[in-house]
Amino acid sequence: MVLPRSMVEYATDNITVYRYCLYQCQYCWAHRIPLFRSRIWRGKYDPVKEAEKYLRIRDRRTIVVSFTSDPYIPDEISERKTRKVLLTLSRSNHKVMVLTKAPNLACMLDLDVFIFSNTEMWLGTTVICLEKTDLEPLAPKPQTRLNSLKYAKMHGVKTWLSIEPIIPYITFPEDIVEQTINYVDWYVLGAFNYYNRIKLPKVNRYIPSKFTKRELETWYRIHVPKAIKLLKEYNKPFFIKKELKKYLGD
Repeated sequence: MVLPRSMVEYATDNITVYRYCLYQCQYCWAHRIPLFRSRIWRGKYDPVKEAEKYLRIRDRRTIVVSFTSDPYIPDEISERKTRKVLLTLSRSNHKVMVLTKAPNLACMLDLDVFIFSNTEMWLGTTVICLEKTDLEPLAPKPQTRLNSLKYAKMHGVKTWLSIEPIIPYITFPEDIVEQTINYVDWYVLGAFNYYNRIKLPKVNRYIPSKFTKRELETWYRIHVPKAIKLLKEYNKPFFIKKELKKYLGD
């Protein structure tokens, strides 16, 4: 069976469980840019049936659940779609990378799946800063997310952290790495994509709602190398996404 390649750089595949997201993150390209939002809404496949396809694939894949919509929105408490997907994938030989702004819900609802899965199953979250921000109005607080990863790690779950998008004056990746280094197993760092098409709400009068490419480049060349230095010092594996690499140069 041949499945389409994933657009996620660090994975071969992606399963989108929900076609909507309730967290309203202001930097989200998937739901704030009409073209991408309409593509997600038009999707018709059953995520559980999609997961079942991987039971018939022998070549080991890396599957993200999920990249364009959060798999642990509050509706999951009653719907349990994500649990059904994870239980199905747990019978496979693939690597499963769960990415959610609500790892607290993942721990509350499905910690048993992560612990007792027959496959390699990771729990990850996204953090752009260490304090609550209006850019993520309905998402759990960053410290709630990080405490949930720490809790999962204590129970033997492999953890990962996406520091993306890195937004000037808001995201200090070196500080995030320093605080999480003891309980995160793998890191992803990424740029603020579509910055010229997404207008952010004013966080305060010192931070612009739009950035220039030059501003992004300056911020990334100062702060990302500090984060990379820390990761190397602690011998932590990490992945730098290609758009961020373009800003960093050599």
